[in-house]
Amino acid sequence: MNLKVWIKSHIADRVLSPLRRELIELIDEGSSLLEVGCGTGDLLFQLADKIGSGYGVDTDSGMIEYAELKRKQNAVKHLSFECIDALEIAPRQFDFAVSVLCLHELPKQKACDLLKCMMERSKVVLVADYTEAKSLLGKVSMELDELISGHYRHYKNYRQSGEISSYVEEVGGIVQQEMASAIEGISIWRILAREHHEA
Repeated sequence: MNLKVWIKSHIADRVLSPLRRELIELIDEGSSLLEVGCGTGDLLFQLADKIGSGYGVDTDSGMIEYAELKRKQNAVKHLSFECIDALEIAPRQFDFAVSVLCLHELPKQKACDLLKCMMERSKVVLVADYTEAKSLLGKVSMELDELISGHYRHYKNYRQSGEISSYVEEVGGIVQQEMASAIEGISIWRILAREHHEA
């Protein structure tokens, strides 16, 4: 296990557990789910008893190897993981598409392309990502995290561009609801494609 995977599985996944519980509450029983930027698969493993099927994709091979090993060790047959860009996955429809703290790390056009792909592949999109922290500690922590992780330029552009709501508008979607997470500086956006909203 490389250092990045160890940090994600032993620290980041634990820190994000309140956010994952909030997302689990928003996902319907028995649904099919695509997770873009699934990392170690932690959200899908927590959802395993609730959903009918789950497919996690990530471009980090170490994360996917970790998730696949855990899936095999626990004999979880209705989850699958693949090291692939979400824009290249085979055509398939899902009830939900989810992304957690992924889109802010990317150039705006790539983030918008992924968001559009998620809208086309699902009935409901749930995006959990950064918004403005209220406290000084929250703001400093977020800035430091992005500096250390190497996403700072994309993160700043994401904030200046208007965050997820502006990306949704750019790709022709509808923000049905924005919910503040229990974790400061993170919101959850429930997004629909216009055709689903108008149906």
